[in-house]
Amino acid sequence: MVLTRRAFLRRTGLTAASVIGLRQIAAGASAKTLLSEPSQLADATNSLKPEGLMAGIESANVPLRDWSGYTNYGRVAEAFAPSSDAEIVGLVKACRQRGQTCRVVGLRTSWSLYWFDQTNDLLISTKNLDQLAFDTEAMTVTCGAGVTLETLHREAWKRGLTLATSPAPPWVTVGGAVSTGSHGSVMAGSMSSSLIRCRLVNGQGEIVDLDEHHPDFDAVRISLGMLGVMTEMTLQLQKGFRLTLTQEPFATQNWEQSLFESGPMSFLHANLLEEPSVVFKVDYDSSNDENHNDLIKGTNADGVPFVSGPAHLVVMNYAPPSPTIAGSEWAVPLEKFQSVLDRFKADNQLLPAKIWMKKSAGESALLAAGSDPDKAYVQCGCYHPVNGNQDPKIIEQMVKKVENIMLNNNGRPHFAKLIYMNSDQMRSLYPKLETFQEVRQRMDPDGVFYTKRLKALFG
Repeated sequence: MVLTRRAFLRRTGLTAASVIGLRQIAAGASAKTLLSEPSQLADATNSLKPEGLMAGIESANVPLRDWSGYTNYGRVAEAFAPSSDAEIVGLVKACRQRGQTCRVVGLRTSWSLYWFDQTNDLLISTKNLDQLAFDTEAMTVTCGAGVTLETLHREAWKRGLTLATSPAPPWVTVGGAVSTGSHGSVMAGSMSSSLIRCRLVNGQGEIVDLDEHHPDFDAVRISLGMLGVMTEMTLQLQKGFRLTLTQEPFATQNWEQSLFESGPMSFLHANLLEEPSVVFKVDYDSSNDENHNDLIKGTNADGVPFVSGPAHLVVMNYAPPSPTIAGSEWAVPLEKFQSVLDRFKADNQLLPAKIWMKKSAGESALLAAGSDPDKAYVQCGCYHPVNGNQDPKIIEQMVKKVENIMLNNNGRPHFAKLIYMNSDQMRSLYPKLETFQEVRQRMDPDGVFYTKRLKALFG
């Protein structure tokens, strides 16, 4: 059975694909709010009376905090929760008439609310965009942006299908995973690389259908909502398969061999200050009984504990003991990554003693973390504990220091994690950013989806 959001958080962990640790922050906890800022988001949204183009659209309460608890505005805003393209068109046109910015809200799985404005955003929740349909012959799924991975995985497996790669937490929405370039631990691109068709409502309130042959499609694949509201996506699936996960120690200096020769989805928890590190080997289950729905736990012939089962359950049920954390994640070309490790070892002040390392391939999206489909990349996650009495400046300083190291080694950030770069750095990092901006300006000439914070980062 796929873990629910609550059950998953209780495990205080993460998973093979996303490799981060979480804990559920109880409502009404006495811990201090971290990185809190004055915000008028709730006031701005609540002041919008549902009249005219917005009449009759359902509303939803949206807590203004991220999943880690690091960024918390301490408020609940009222968002609109449309259930059709027509309702979204009405909202977008209303924003355009009022000169107001608009942001789409999934389940706030991103680590930072950086993408929101602080004063004037109208929030659109994807909770009612939950349609789901499969074409088993073509091995595709067409779904709304608000469908969760838990639902998609479960329904795909019933039909003998699965995603080639996906982020781990089961409550992540498909729209959020695609728009931020979220990924798994497989030697492939992000989940956005599985996107083959989509429909969106652009900044002019127009409904636009695109497929992988459309000249703007690589701008749409990873767009952080800057091009419009993605209402429907078609993803390419593949035949369902089972995986087996084992955990073994390895010498940190052998990181490349351990990462790239330990199965198609393996990842590392590398200890930079002492030995040993840990490799989590994720390989195809030799029995490969795709009809078996349960996880099986045991010990292999070498006495190593293992867990095997449907691919999505294995990667969503690995849960290392870990505190709630916040930080950044970067994709670095394989040939540059030893230089990153050398920098971490030479100057470990403020830097984490342990980092997560996963492998991935480049893809064609204009804002992809790995830009060359023919190259291998190391996804490196750098995290710091988040506690009630933890000075958030320590996390900010750590992330900025990591950014400097990664930028000097041709690294690119994962947009769902913390980012402090400026627009000049972004332009130097993404040569195709100008092309992306041309597409954005055509789809959203009035900047309905281009908040002040997005503008500050992307220029």
